[in-house]
Amino acid sequence: MRVILFHEAICPPDVSWSQRYLECVEEAVLAESVGFDGYAASEQHFANGEAIISAPEVVLAYVAARTRRMRLRIASVNFLPFNHPLRVAEMIGTLDILSGGRAELGGARSNNPYTLDGFGVDPNLTREYRDEHLQIFGKAVTQGVVEHQSDLYRIPRRKVSPLRAGERTIPVHLSATSIDSHEEAGAMGVGVMSGLSILGWEYVRTCVEAYNKGADKAQPVAGSITRRQAIFSVGVNCHADRATARAVTEENTLRFVEVIMDWMTKLAKRSSNYEYFAQIERIRANMRNLDYLIDSAPYIMAGTPDDIIKQCEQAHRLGIDDVIWRIDGMGHEANKQAIEMLGKHVVPVLHSWPEHAKSTPTPAVNAPFSAAA
Repeated sequence: MRVILFHEAICPPDVSWSQRYLECVEEAVLAESVGFDGYAASEQHFANGEAIISAPEVVLAYVAARTRRMRLRIASVNFLPFNHPLRVAEMIGTLDILSGGRAELGGARSNNPYTLDGFGVDPNLTREYRDEHLQIFGKAVTQGVVEHQSDLYRIPRRKVSPLRAGERTIPVHLSATSIDSHEEAGAMGVGVMSGLSILGWEYVRTCVEAYNKGADKAQPVAGSITRRQAIFSVGVNCHADRATARAVTEENTLRFVEVIMDWMTKLAKRSSNYEYFAQIERIRANMRNLDYLIDSAPYIMAGTPDDIIKQCEQAHRLGIDDVIWRIDGMGHEANKQAIEMLGKHVVPVLHSWPEHAKSTPTPAVNAPFSAAA
């Protein structure tokens, strides 16, 4: 099982935005040194101090220069018109070259009404934008030349640099929350990052089954087939004492639960594309009960090393390949302590578990480009 550190750059009240950016980089470097396999940064807009990384490709390029082994993933770029698919292909291709082949592309259609409204995107069209982004990216990677005509994008024949036909294999993953999106991700031949596990273990099981159903008939829409399933977990913290681990992350984590409740209930009312978000109401009665949220689902992981291993083991048995841990918002020192504790006591155990038979192996890391070579 691979372990990925995930940042959105959550700022405690006494921390400036510029300070938090630099802290995130230091935490990423630390994570590599203690055995984490990857680093992921989100793309968020208009979220104030809740999540301030708005240019993840820049953050990842800086982290790439400070690390040598960890894979680097945008999680997730908004597959929407303000991120033109050719620009996304150019950015991720550049990152892949300069990082020595460590880039991975994560994409989403956005679950944030403030982003959609801020950029003037119709929530009824986000699934169509997502699908066309993947098609155009696949052409860029496999052909190096793109020509595409549709109602959403009109692209005359253009060569895409620095991508050259068939030269690079860049794993692609979709953030998914609905059952249908999991199956669609599998059928399009991309990995999935499951983001609504707060609904419980049975929902996770159903998502895994849906993804596998799609993956069994996968087509390489995005250029190559990546078959891996990951779950996002927030509020991740680890301490020898369970109560301490949960107390340190509680305020930050429950505030985030409030944020997603707000986002999802708004979108569920506005578009049939997001009606399934209304399911979030199932946890409203317990949205301030951290112990309940941790015990009922893998969405929040906070406790002793054994507690977290137990949650990850259950996820692995269901078919999950990777965990994406948001260790963020607790303060720099607390974040570092959690990373160190997890690296020492949890990551080695997760690494000892076998890969699932049908899962795509992680690509090899090449030496970073050197002008002197």
